[in-house]
Amino acid sequence: MSDALAAVRGEVDQIRAHARAHRQFAGALDRYRGVLARLDALDADVAAGQVAALRARVLVGIAACEGELGADREVVLAKLAAAGAMALRAGSAELVALVHASLGLQLLRSGDHDGARRELDTALEGLVDETEMLPVLINRGSLLLEVGEIDEAVDDLQRCLEIARAVGDGQLVPMAEHNLGYALYLGGDLPAALRAMDGAAEAAPPEHAGVGLMDKAAVLYEAGLLTDAESALRRAAEILAATGGARDLLDAELEQARCLVGLARHAEAQALAGRVRDRARRAGHGVIALRAELVGLDARFGMIVEDTSGAQLLRVARAAEELGERASAEPGGERILIDARLLSAEAWARAGRFDESRAQLRMLPPAPGMALGARVRAQVVAALCTFGEGNRRSGLTAVRRGYRLLAGQRQQLGAVEAVTGAAAHGIRLQGVDIDAALLSTSPDPLFDALERGRATFAGSGRVRPPDDPRTAELVVSARRLMERARLLRADEQATGRDMGARAGLHRDARQLQHQARERTWHSGGDGGVPTPASARALRAELRAAGSDRVVLNLTMNGGRVRVIRLDGAGARLIDLGPLPPYLELARRVRADQQVLANPLLPTAMREVVLASLRAALGRLDGLLLGQLDIGARPVYVAARDRLVSLPWAALPSRRGLSTVVNSWVARGEADWTPGPGLSVAGAGLGQAVTEAEQVAAAWGSGARLLTGPAATCAAVSEAIEGAPVVHVAAHGTHEPENPMFSSLLLADGPLFAHELDGRDLSRSVVVLSACDVGSVSIRHGGEPLGLTSVLLRMGARAVIAAVAPLRDDVAVRVMPALHEGLRAGLRPGEALARAVADEPEPVPLVCFGPLVL
Repeated sequence: MSDALAAVRGEVDQIRAHARAHRQFAGALDRYRGVLARLDALDADVAAGQVAALRARVLVGIAACEGELGADREVVLAKLAAAGAMALRAGSAELVALVHASLGLQLLRSGDHDGARRELDTALEGLVDETEMLPVLINRGSLLLEVGEIDEAVDDLQRCLEIARAVGDGQLVPMAEHNLGYALYLGGDLPAALRAMDGAAEAAPPEHAGVGLMDKAAVLYEAGLLTDAESALRRAAEILAATGGARDLLDAELEQARCLVGLARHAEAQALAGRVRDRARRAGHGVIALRAELVGLDARFGMIVEDTSGAQLLRVARAAEELGERASAEPGGERILIDARLLSAEAWARAGRFDESRAQLRMLPPAPGMALGARVRAQVVAALCTFGEGNRRSGLTAVRRGYRLLAGQRQQLGAVEAVTGAAAHGIRLQGVDIDAALLSTSPDPLFDALERGRATFAGSGRVRPPDDPRTAELVVSARRLMERARLLRADEQATGRDMGARAGLHRDARQLQHQARERTWHSGGDGGVPTPASARALRAELRAAGSDRVVLNLTMNGGRVRVIRLDGAGARLIDLGPLPPYLELARRVRADQQVLANPLLPTAMREVVLASLRAALGRLDGLLLGQLDIGARPVYVAARDRLVSLPWAALPSRRGLSTVVNSWVARGEADWTPGPGLSVAGAGLGQAVTEAEQVAAAWGSGARLLTGPAATCAAVSEAIEGAPVVHVAAHGTHEPENPMFSSLLLADGPLFAHELDGRDLSRSVVVLSACDVGSVSIRHGGEPLGLTSVLLRMGARAVIAAVAPLRDDVAVRVMPALHEGLRAGLRPGEALARAVADEPEPVPLVCFGPLVL
């Protein structure tokens, strides 16, 4: 080979290596074209076979770059055909194999699995150099994963990993590890998949993060963490746009649109899917265009799913059927066909056309061949059909099958946040169950429908948190940053530098918190799924126990507030009217409580605000409880969404009466024996030490008191387990956007809800004398999440917490009286009611917990 030709060959190898490492495809394409021009200018005496071999390599490189940059599919395939001809002219079996490998990748990405398999198999048969086999093994492994041949895929990926490690390929090692994580996802082990993917991402070049985030988002979507999946896809799209990966960018944005549909952000989803469809059509990517069209149609369906006229539903049903027919003719259209049939079946069913709906269901593949979301949707459709035909028994069978599918996945998940997120997949299933129950003349079916859905995602995912030093390190670092930010000057004399530094510290702390959150998703579940309460059984238990307790089970389905009032004598369903007045009153109550929490508020203004608060609470009391004939009986409230964190105990008709609240009808044990526990004073509250000392004194000499420097996060976190009573007087913060990092401020900084995930609190009554920590954020799917809900999921017998700011002077009066009641043997709800009964102003403390007869 001449020196000139050797130089060109060296440059081609350099371009290929750089493009693969840094994904800078536009620059690589320009350089490849420059090399092609240089080959044209070589002297005629250069060996024709050697020039042909180099032309083949360059054309393969150009095809690869053009494919990544979103060029028309036919243009890319034409380049590869020319490369194949040059490889044959050069007489190089290795080059012919490389052309087959590149063609296999392009066919894989266009959805032609059979054609891609043939080309990749041929490539591996013709390759001798193991380093050239590496990308082919990765791509064939990816293909096998897509078609569900997981064991064969793992064989290819493991072989690729072994070779890559042996030759020191730092790029393909994390790629193979990542794809093995994807195999774990397809095998159903979501926590292990996330663990493997995150481990691979730590070693991968930053330019490769976009593709990795796309696969990770698929796992997050399946786990129900839709907001996090959508965020990951947005980051992936930004990276791919910056690196020129236009082909992958289409996939990232399409999956982002699918997440938006799941999050009920239908208008955004439809617009994004439309943009992807148009770009895919221009580039000749027919399968992607069809997928985008389907996502857009599903978004449209989401906007009109409650359409009572049925006309729009029929248009969607027919459009989905027609789209499925087009997909069936496209190589790689199998997944689109399944989803199109499910969408068409649901639209037919909701329009009352049950025969057409069932015809679509009959054409679906066996259940094991479908993703979880598709299998659950099939049960939703089956329930719609059978309920719609008046066959309640068969409808309930379909609903229960759907919940069993969801429960199976939920049991894999360890972190509280993941368990609550999984509820996103049950939204339509519970909606169908509730809608059917509302047609009954008895309140029992509605009660049972509510609790079936709630229990599926209730409780803890694990008994103990995993021992992960890296997570602990991240949390400690975040705590230190938050404490440094708090100690910076926050008064009127704070400088711009102070404020900038504080914002920077908070930003860095949030990044560490996010990393810690993600690591908790790596843990599998070891807890079961609670058994839902049934109205009939609960009535019988109340009668047998001689209890006069009234259970109120509330729902906001369809924009109306309804309540099932149940006691030992029977149950009845009451429609309490449209939701907006309740939300407005709750907003007014919250605003007034925040103003009254200011101890410096002038007396005249305090009287005005107090009058407003009392009027709003009175109106809320009348709307919620005025029709229910409760009297002086103890009440247990099961409510979700924004109703769960209302100040129930402050309603005028509940003064001095036990009121216990929870997000579902959880059952509790009655054998709790009060005893000396733990009393903690956090940092920064003027009367916290006094309050903690008085609480400890109420329990006598056996109580453990932690104040001052001794009240650290580690000390409290350790001491909280096993204590019959835990009292914490501290600043509290609810983080609406990141509820697992809601916190209590202790001596060395904030103790986060995240750190308590997995603790065993089954013997504890927890009292949080802190502002706002009874507040919750509502996850997509209706699950409440915050410090209080985490403690309840850890099995706490009760959690008494404030749903609004709590003044120090009120806390220091009320809390010792509360603990005196507990020591005297009162149940937590009764002890709280007595402690606040004589307070001159409404107190925003609520007792959260299970139902104890």
